[in-house]
Amino acid sequence: MVFFVYKHLTRLLLILSTMLFMANTVGQDVIVTHCDGACPQYESSLATTRANVVIHHVYAAGLNGDTGLADWVSYRLTKDAIGVASLLPRVWHPDRLLEFSSVEDVLEITTSELRLAEVAVSNNPYAGLGELPEHEEESARLAPMTSFANTPYWNDLNNLTNMVPMPKPLRLGPWLQLEQRLNALVMRTKELQVVTGPLFLISNLSRTPTTRSIEPAAYFKIVARDDDFVAFVFPNDLGQFESYCGHVANLDQLEEMVSINFFPDRTVQESEQLLADLNCVQ
Repeated sequence: MVFFVYKHLTRLLLILSTMLFMANTVGQDVIVTHCDGACPQYESSLATTRANVVIHHVYAAGLNGDTGLADWVSYRLTKDAIGVASLLPRVWHPDRLLEFSSVEDVLEITTSELRLAEVAVSNNPYAGLGELPEHEEESARLAPMTSFANTPYWNDLNNLTNMVPMPKPLRLGPWLQLEQRLNALVMRTKELQVVTGPLFLISNLSRTPTTRSIEPAAYFKIVARDDDFVAFVFPNDLGQFESYCGHVANLDQLEEMVSINFFPDRTVQESEQLLADLNCVQ
């Protein structure tokens, strides 16, 4: 009788210990270097359930469960990683981590329909996507190639999880200007963190995304140095010769629009000094 009670008591303790371990595991903090700590967090429980986060050598991305595109991409800029990217191959390819995710949405890119989860495990990794000259592409890399060209991991930036549809004038204009300025700034100052992604109008979203329905209405880029930040929002119809300095945005309003807390583990403040370092204050 004593042995019977001891046996079942031991089993009960084992079950309780397992449950406690699982609870602690689920509730633990995950620290990601690309996010300089905790990555952006969705404010909606539904979005959190449907989203997937992929973490590569040079960036982390939160993937939208409806569009299959990145809601955000976070990366850290360091002077040692910056290099010349003009000769690096720029061919979009599937993100191998999607094999383990639930992303199944169809995205129409150029003339090809692409189901991300299927392409990730197919024998034809490019699924009809040719190597397009950079000037012809209507897409952009959220984490730029030049910022990591001096690392052995630059090819991660060709992942489709780092891609966003973007009009050519914006990509070659204010978007590129800001990327170049950030690279120049980090060469003479401490490391920077960047969080960037697309902004959609509710009426433009679709359960069956196409080139038209997934076209973002705008794009954001948040630059952080320690607890200081500057946020920018660029409408998709900006001209190539417009300045990025004219599009400084309010972080609280941006977070409300996308229902994402970009810095969940710290309190940040808008920085006039960082804005001046980006040549946006006379």
